[in-house]
Amino acid sequence: MRHLFVCTNTIASGKPACGRRGAGELMAAVQQELLRRGAIARVTACGCLGPCFDGPNAVVYPDGTWYGGLAVDDAGALADHLVDGTVHEPKRTEPPG
Repeated sequence: MRHLFVCTNTIASGKPACGRRGAGELMAAVQQELLRRGAIARVTACGCLGPCFDGPNAVVYPDGTWYGGLAVDDAGALADHLVDGTVHEPKRTEPPG
């Protein structure tokens, strides 16, 4: 089973924060899409993943695929990845830094 971690941090010491850039709405949209499909996957809020300027950010485990610059419109693509492993843009395949 794949697991999506979405940064929902709201404090970024002067940098853009994922939680203020729609991360909560993104999580809700992914969860709704999974429910609509009857799919089982984990979606979890987490703290800062690092690349604040690229957010909202998320990472899929165990695949280790990083996504940045996400929006609610990406919910279907993220659900695809969680369900069948299909990787979509925008993405990074390695953690930042």
